Amino acid sequence: MGKRYLARFTKAGRVRAPRNAPAAVVLQAEAVRAAQAAGMFDGKAVFVDHAGWLENSSLKNLVGFTQASRWVEAEQAVEGELQLFDSAGAAEFARLLDQVLAEGKPDVGLSMVFYPVWQHNEQSGDRMISAIKHIESVDFVFEPATDSRLLAAFSSFNQASFNQTSFNQTSSNWKGAIMEEKISEWEGAVAQAAGSVIIAASNLPQASKDRLGKQQFGTPAEVEAAIAAERAYLAQLQEEHVIQIGGRPPRSSSLQVGRDGMERLSLALEALIAGTQPPTGVQPLSGIREFYHLISGDYEMSGVFQGERVSFANVNSSTMANMVANALNKVLMAEFQVYPQWWNPIVLEQDFSSLQAVKWITLGGVGELPTVAEGAAYTELAWDDKYEAGTFVKKGGYLGLTIEAIDKDDTGRLRAAPRALAQAAWLTLSKAASAIFTTASGTGPTLTDSNVLFHSNHSNVGSTALSLTSWAATRLAMRKQTELNSSERLGGLTAPKYILVPPDLEVTALQVLASEGDYTYALSNAPQGPVNVFAEGNEREARLMNAAKRVIVVDLWTDTNDWAAVCDPRLYPTIGIGYRYGRSPEIFSVASPTAGLMFSNDTMPVKVRFFFAVGPIDYRGMYKHNVA
Repeated sequence: MGKRYLARFTKAGRVRAPRNAPAAVVLQAEAVRAAQAAGMFDGKAVFVDHAGWLENSSLKNLVGFTQASRWVEAEQAVEGELQLFDSAGAAEFARLLDQVLAEGKPDVGLSMVFYPVWQHNEQSGDRMISAIKHIESVDFVFEPATDSRLLAAFSSFNQASFNQTSFNQTSSNWKGAIMEEKISEWEGAVAQAAGSVIIAASNLPQASKDRLGKQQFGTPAEVEAAIAAERAYLAQLQEEHVIQIGGRPPRSSSLQVGRDGMERLSLALEALIAGTQPPTGVQPLSGIREFYHLISGDYEMSGVFQGERVSFANVNSSTMANMVANALNKVLMAEFQVYPQWWNPIVLEQDFSSLQAVKWITLGGVGELPTVAEGAAYTELAWDDKYEAGTFVKKGGYLGLTIEAIDKDDTGRLRAAPRALAQAAWLTLSKAASAIFTTASGTGPTLTDSNVLFHSNHSNVGSTALSLTSWAATRLAMRKQTELNSSERLGGLTAPKYILVPPDLEVTALQVLASEGDYTYALSNAPQGPVNVFAEGNEREARLMNAAKRVIVVDLWTDTNDWAAVCDPRLYPTIGIGYRYGRSPEIFSVASPTAGLMFSNDTMPVKVRFFFAVGPIDYRGMYKHNVA
């Protein structure tokens, strides 16, 4: 065992608060005396510092245990032995303790982790600890709450410098213990107590603790090894993984625990399609041909599923198509998110639970809230609504993986599929959003009021080329839009935030929003123009950065002069996109699990589909210039 110390475990009296201030808590002497008599101070774990709030004590911080406690009436305290373990960590900590004992500073002491019984002193207002129900540990801390600390190291008791008188004042009953320190009768008891403390702090189930407590251990390392073995045994009992017979035909009798073969094959396929390495412990596939052989047993490449040759459980003729579709889906979703979704800043996106026609609703007619007098009844508000209908469209097709491509091990073709599908889906949705501004010669779809989206009756259409002047006029017109069935102006709610332009007008749009002054003066070699009130930022870089966030280039627009303005959809939604079955296209298999044939016309079909609805919600937050 390691070093041993004489220590005061706790002392009755007023508890200290942080910075040594007196606390309104008193530890009563009778509570401490009764706890010692009940053996609560013996065999307790000693940790370096308390565990954090809502944390359990860690074995990494366990350095020793308590023993041979006794009540010292003169000190109103419990003193006893503190036995450190024979470990590298405990030995290093002992050297620190010796220095603290020699120097008498800093204020390092002992603190109990215990469950008290509280009483309230009505006269003093103090909280009294009248009893102790249980002590978990006695730990080393900085600035302990009571005068609890190390008194001396046992190895120093025979040194000439030791003050025998001081020791007698501490406790006259320790002489016999000191003189008999190395008596062999203690060895077995100390070792047993140390093992009990380590086991008690292990967080094992009580049945396991009881079983280990009956065993004899020679060193702390043996105890820790037994605890580790017990944990491993319990972990095996609680495993809920699939257990299957492994090996290829003829199947071997070995058992496999953890990821089963199908899970590892699926991870290997996903890595193959993504062009990455599979997780650790999963063997990579050399190509799609190897995967086909493993999952079908069709070594002759006949296109017929050979189930008796397959070493995986629950595999049929549709398994390969399902696994390929699942792997393609994961790569497709990641690829689709990378493409520039220019429409996102100007639309309201929603997910729907059915393919019923979408109704984009706009509320209005409330105006401002009326005043309610004290004690008066509230007035019912009149409100109106209108809706624009949107219909879900289904876009899709199927991707054919031919037996020839598999036989040639054309893995590159399979890897390119998710990217091609993501690009097709992006182009499809992009064109649907773009068409709101370009349908009907740039006037947009017809709304429920029988007018096209961009119409003079809506006060949201013009024919002026993009410039500072036309941008200012457009802002003014949009701010003057009024609420549905109300004369109240919407103002800042419908003020434009974004400029939508074809690629030909990108530079012009940036000049409108980022130039320090009116850029048209510079273009005509005129004197410096007035300040551009629409630019945001004091420096050129800041103005350009802010402008770039508000300029949306729609590459699908072929008219080089038309442009549009749209408000912030968080303030006033104007365009809606609805999704069914997710916000990206999905891939799924259509192979039959009972047909036996893995291919139709030597092609394994994998479908891709995308359900979405796109349409205008309200005209008030948009303005379009169709420039001749």
